[in-house]
Amino acid sequence: MIQKGGRNLIRIAVVDDEKECLDRISGYLEIMKEYPIECFFTSSAEGLLEKLREGDAFDIVFLDIEMDSMTGIEAAKCICKDFGSTLIIFTTAYKQYVKEAFYVNAFQYMFKPIEYRDFRYELERAIRTIKLRNQTFEISYGHEKILLKCSDILYIETKNRHLAVKTAGKEYLYNGALKEAERQLSKYGFSKAEQGILVNLCHVRRVDTKRIEFDNGDIRYISRRFYKSFLSDLNLYLSGV
Repeated sequence: MIQKGGRNLIRIAVVDDEKECLDRISGYLEIMKEYPIECFFTSSAEGLLEKLREGDAFDIVFLDIEMDSMTGIEAAKCICKDFGSTLIIFTTAYKQYVKEAFYVNAFQYMFKPIEYRDFRYELERAIRTIKLRNQTFEISYGHEKILLKCSDILYIETKNRHLAVKTAGKEYLYNGALKEAERQLSKYGFSKAEQGILVNLCHVRRVDTKRIEFDNGDIRYISRRFYKSFLSDLNLYLSGV
């Protein structure tokens, strides 16, 4: 999201090899003029990836799954690996890809034909999520105050009587209480996985009864005590609640 004329411009890409679907979503976006939206339309996943590699960034991508060349799932894996902050909303007529969509951290999975009411609901929910991502979390690191974007935090864990905030590129040790961090961050999609670890749900790639894998490859363990509540929080997060 970038600033334009004092407003946050929302950049959206729509990828579908069916012109009718591109035209339908284009029409829906035309109706939603109250939002400052900039759009890019393409009929192939390769076209989207080319734009991303050229330096363009998109807040939200509406991505068809079954296309003639590269599939939406394959494109989503590339986006998650190299452009992880993009929200992916799959659009498809097929139900069998729901599990794969979960593994690439898709924001939502919409079935065609997409009705305007459903489209508006999911787009507004995505916009709210992006705004929440811009919230910050303040820590004292060394002798200075640092503001970290909540969306950049993978997890916070206790370490040697301190708290360690882990981002994709760095770890910050600071004095604090995990309970206070949980109070501040739970409304932004964070949940406890153990007594000493607070997890940002948007960075969870997969989870089983013992382990959590993050989108950067880190592994952390989940306790039996917190497993059910964590899974409930994750399901609610993925469903947009």
